[in-house]
Amino acid sequence: MSARPGFTSPPVWELAKYDGRLIAGPREFKGQQFFEFRLWAGEHGDKATAKGVTMPIEAVPNLARALTAYAATIAPSGPEIGS
Repeated sequence: MSARPGFTSPPVWELAKYDGRLIAGPREFKGQQFFEFRLWAGEHGDKATAKGVTMPIEAVPNLARALTAYAATIAPSGPEIGS
């Protein structure tokens, strides 16, 4: 995964889309830490779009538990498409 502007460390997840890349990772804004899921577009995938969600970094553990519980309820259906 490549570095993106504004991320405080490499993104933790990326998914190629027809119109860009969904990227998730920690970001900093005005000295505060956040976690962000955002669609990045542009010729080199280097432009953050308005399509996304930003949450306090403290919300990540609860989100991870919720996603893990949800993932346990769905059957795998072929190769993983995210990375």
